[in-house]
Amino acid sequence: RDKLNNLVLFDKNTYDKLYKEVPTYKLITPSIVSERLKVRGSLARRALSELAGKGLIRQVSAHRSQIIYTRVTKDTDDDQPEGGVVVEKPKKGGGGKSKSKKKAADDDAEAE
Repeated sequence: RDKLNNLVLFDKNTYDKLYKEVPTYKLITPSIVSERLKVRGSLARRALSELAGKGLIRQVSAHRSQIIYTRVTKDTDDDQPEGGVVVEKPKKGGGGKSKSKKKAADDDAEAE
């Protein structure tokens, strides 16, 4: 197996490539950055934390050994939960309390 000859420090060309190309990737991990830019994994982790601090990329998931980032899109709001819209479906009736008993239970709950 060939030994990888990855960079330990950024040179000017690689640093420019980091800021130009990496924020356009859909899935960004330290291993992907290390492989594509030919830099060490520790340098890729530091670079990604720097990009995230400047707001060029957004963290999706953090695990002890792997951090996953994604590109920042124009319509992304941090206030909204991830995964889309959550719609609660009403429960289907059947086997429950009858309407008169249910109404009486609601009245008792409001009284308390």
